[in-house]
Amino acid sequence: MNAILARWRLLLSCLAISVLGSGTAVSAQTEAVQEIVKLKTRGDVEQAYLLLHEKTQPEAVAVLFTGGFGLLKLRATDAGVIWEKAGISFLVINQDRFRDGTTAVAVVDVPTDQWGMGYTPKFRKSEAHATDVRHIVKDLRARYPQTRIFLVGTSQGATSAAYVGKALGKEVDGVVLTAAVFEWAPAAWQSLHDSNLSDFDFAQISVPLLIVHHVDDRCVATPFAAAAKFIGKYPFITVRGGEPVRDNGCGPQGPHGFLGREEPVVTEIKNWMHGRAHKTEIQ
Repeated sequence: MNAILARWRLLLSCLAISVLGSGTAVSAQTEAVQEIVKLKTRGDVEQAYLLLHEKTQPEAVAVLFTGGFGLLKLRATDAGVIWEKAGISFLVINQDRFRDGTTAVAVVDVPTDQWGMGYTPKFRKSEAHATDVRHIVKDLRARYPQTRIFLVGTSQGATSAAYVGKALGKEVDGVVLTAAVFEWAPAAWQSLHDSNLSDFDFAQISVPLLIVHHVDDRCVATPFAAAAKFIGKYPFITVRGGEPVRDNGCGPQGPHGFLGREEPVVTEIKNWMHGRAHKTEIQ
């Protein structure tokens, strides 16, 4: 079993691998406010998230779930907020693109009782995870009573967004799945009896759902064909073009992370969140 766990961890971590190292969470853009918020959610368990906003009252908050094991381990330094390389994903790299005068950002870290391994798919589907995120949502509601809140996940983070979205129901206002794991991954994952989103009933998400996927996504668990079956059933943004793969295909440095198409992808997600007209295809 230990051998299976080791293989599974190696395979799953590929969904967050990047050539980048730890980095600051906020760029040099002006008027940005950043804060690491720490909440007690289940007894002594602490759930942290990074809040990014401008000095205006936001109309929407994007709650971001990174991929892989999600091990950010957010911490403040004199140079700003930094995180672990293992937690880097399309959403973490582009968090500043989500933040603007009408949109705040909350980047979800791993709770303290999961710091040993990080988010497994099983935990992402759990009641404990939903409880942790519910506390984040309540904290955001207290800060911004009139603001709409959206759960946005990428890769394995989309598993969080889907299952938590199902659990929270109308406590949130929408769910966005990007580069989602819609089918079985390698055999080592199956040995742990995890199906990712292959058997998920999307009709149980009671709020609006947006799916975003790149046609050239070659990650073993996120082929475009698995996502394309939802075209016509839910709002769907098809992404084409961009930069070629620079990593193993399951990290942010290629189509799986919308490399070279980050700006329009984030723009259209925000358009959808704010109820504005949005493109259904990005080329």
